[in-house]
Amino acid sequence: MKVKRIVISGLIALTFAACGGYGPPTPGDHKEFDSVCDKANNGKRVALEGYLRFPQNFTGDMSVVLRFYKEADFAGTPVGVQTKIGSQANQMELPPSRYTDKDLQVHLSDGRIATTGTKVKVSGNVYFPMVSQDFTCGLENPLIESSK
Repeated sequence: MKVKRIVISGLIALTFAACGGYGPPTPGDHKEFDSVCDKANNGKRVALEGYLRFPQNFTGDMSVVLRFYKEADFAGTPVGVQTKIGSQANQMELPPSRYTDKDLQVHLSDGRIATTGTKVKVSGNVYFPMVSQDFTCGLENPLIESSK
């Protein structure tokens, strides 16, 4: 009976972990954009400033990994930002099936909307993708704020 309880408790814990059981997004520690993907930052909550952009393409209507660039010209290697699709704070509106950069609408934590070309501050937990991507590391459970 005791073993069964331990196994069930473990499965419940794994379920919460798989669902991104981070709780509400919070501000992270400021990092320089060029050093955020250092392995020492894995799992840490960091904050970066830059510019969000759609990936080349994506499917689904639950979430997307936006690309986050240091500069407005979108040069260099981006950081991924795992973003839920929706109309709440820290979410992105679902674009039309044939989207362009003009269709990007991200709900900031204060209720305002950021579009392509708007400088924002993103806090998130650093992770490294298991499969090759066009970004080295990503941020999950993002807090997306206006850059001051």
